Formats: sequence, structure tokens, C-alpha cells
Amino acid sequence: MTRKFNQIPSLPHRRYCFFFIFSVFSLIIIGASGNAHSADPPVCVACHKDKMAGKYSHPVIKTGGCVACHTKPHTNKAKARKFLFAVGTDLCWGCHEKQKFSEAVIHPPVAEGQCTACHDVHSSDNPKLLIAKLPDLCFNCHDKSKFENKTVHPPVASGKCTSCHNPHSSKVKKLLLEKVPVLCFTCHDKKRFAGKKGTHPPVAGGLCGSCHEPHASASRKLLVKDVPALCFNCHKEKRIVGKKVVHSPVGAGMCMSCHGPHQTDTEKLLLDAVPSLCFNCHDKGEFSHKDVHPPVAAGKCMSCHRPHTTNRKALLPKSVNRVCLKCHAKVAREPHAISGFSAKGHPLKTRRHVSLDGQKIKLSCLSCHVPHSTDSVRLFRFPAQSPGELCINCHKK
Repeated sequence: MTRKFNQIPSLPHRRYCFFFIFSVFSLIIIGASGNAHSADPPVCVACHKDKMAGKYSHPVIKTGGCVACHTKPHTNKAKARKFLFAVGTDLCWGCHEKQKFSEAVIHPPVAEGQCTACHDVHSSDNPKLLIAKLPDLCFNCHDKSKFENKTVHPPVASGKCTSCHNPHSSKVKKLLLEKVPVLCFTCHDKKRFAGKKGTHPPVAGGLCGSCHEPHASASRKLLVKDVPALCFNCHKEKRIVGKKVVHSPVGAGMCMSCHGPHQTDTEKLLLDAVPSLCFNCHDKGEFSHKDVHPPVAAGKCMSCHRPHTTNRKALLPKSVNRVCLKCHAKVAREPHAISGFSAKGHPLKTRRHVSLDGQKIKLSCLSCHVPHSTDSVRLFRFPAQSPGELCINCHKK
């Protein structure tokens, strides 16, 4: 028997007709929506408005719609849920290149397939669909106190974690974008750390982290420790400050007043050549009289003085006379200055103190001579043009 067109369909047929009409209507609307912010089927948004409430949407929604990830249920419900065509990171690899997330060093959430620990899969108010802004997102796992101190690295202070770290995986430890110091030269001028005659070994070895903290520090310049404690990590403290007499800047921990921490054109990483460096503190006039001691004129301060510490006054490495006799050995072998019938010459030292310029001192070369410069001949301590004129300063008439 044939059915007449004006006859009312049975209930099952009415449901079929309704579903057919609804489907066609939905497809028409989807086609009309194009690539707008809500290219996903309006039928989805009708119930899942919260999934598209953010400022940024997952790109796949604009290109393929919700059905790019959500398809009909998997036959094995243990493998897929929420109508997804795959589970875990396998779903993400449908669009994202797996190799970018599989380098030698992998961020733990990535390694564990926890993409949603950092990203919202639908929409977010933050770029990259992050569930929170940087660095607050990072502090969900990383201890915030390690990034807060008196001195904070500018990228850290600005929350630019990804300017140094890859958030997913990297070929370099600590998920760094490049090896150190190449990474550091992204911001710091390489010319300040390479190219000069002398380079600090840690700098030459790219060991920036041996002296500087990358995130935050209690010391200036992001130093691991304050100077000079930092320097003593490599340089033996006893050799620098371990004796009776310590050079004033050394005793004050002012290593950088004489040495450059990275590189210089002068040996020993000195900021300037000797004696110009010394004249930053010592009065140049005392070294520039008419008669100048040859080592002084040649700028060889270190031929008589130690730069850091000694057990002798004036930072001498040995007693005064022994320092002088290193160059003036003849003085000890022959009569000096004047000799009588015994030809012994003037003594260079005595067991008892002598009176000189109103003071009781031990006799030494410095009793008659000034070690740096004078306006008298032969570096005489007193105005005199001959040894005879000098004698009356001690030997009164």
C-alpha cells in the first residue's frame, strides 16, 4: 500500500525528519560562518560557550573546527574519551611536530605528556594559550623565592623566562636556547668579554655561572658571593691576605680597583699598566723628583713590592737591605761610601738602634737613601751633593 503525501508520518519517521532538517540547517550555518573567531560549529558553542571565552583561541578551531580533535567515540572507550581521536600527547602530535618536543633535555611536564599543565586546549586570555601569564605560570612548579633577591636579572624581573629557556625541549641543559656564553651574548656585548690580550680563565672557558647567578642574587652584578669571598673560590686566600701586612685595597676587598673581572689589555688583568695604576692611589709627586730610582723610572714597582700581602713593612718581600742587595750586590762585598784604615766602609746595619731625624730606628740602606726619588744625588735622604755633606745629618760636630 502506498503512503499519501498529506498523511502524518509515524513517530520514528518524524524523528528522522527532524534530525535530517537539523543537520542540514547546521551545515548551512557552519558554511556561512567561515573562518571567524567561532568557526567551530554553532551547535557546539551553544552548550560550550566557556570553551571559547578567552582572548586567544586554539588555531585548529579556526581551521578545522571542533571536529579536528573531537570525532565520533572510539570503539575502545579506554583509549579515548570526550570524542577525541587520540589520548595524551598523541592527540597533539596530530598537528604539532613531535621532534620539537623530543630534544635531549625535555621539560618534565612535556616528558610526562602534561600539555594541559601549562596550556588551555581551547582558549585563553594569554598568548600561546597559557593558563597563566609568565612568570606566574612557572611559579606553579618553580620556587618563586629563588627568583627574588636584592639583584634580579632583568629578563627575570620582566618575566621573560623564554628569552633564555625553551619551554618544551632543548639540546642544551637547563632547557637553555643556546650554550653559555653564546646565550649571554644575545644581550651582552661580546666585545666586552673577548678580544683583548688578557682574559679571565672562567670567562675564556665560558663559565659565566661560576661567578654570576642567572636569576637573582644577594650581591651586586648577580655575583654568586661578594668580593673577595668569590675570588677565593679559585685564588688561595692565604696568598692574598694571609700575612702580617696587607695592601689596603686588598684588605678592603677591593679586588676590582686593580683588576678587571673579564678581560684587559694588561697582564694580570690589571685595569692599567704599572705604575699608572699605582698612581690612582699613590701621589705621583713622590716618585717624580730629580733623581729617580731606576726601577721606579721603569715602572717596575713589583720588583721591590708585593701587590697583595707580605710579612714586611711597605709590602717588601724581604728585609730592606736584602731587597737592595738584590741589585746592589757590590755594596756588600766592598767598602761602602767611606773607609778608614781597616777599609770596612760604612756599616749597612747595626744591632742597636740609631737616632735618625729624631727617631730611633735600625740602621739600613733607607737610613741614607730614599727608595723612590729625591732632589739630591744618589737618592740621598737629606739635601746633599756628596757623601760628606750627608754624614753631618747623623754625625754631629
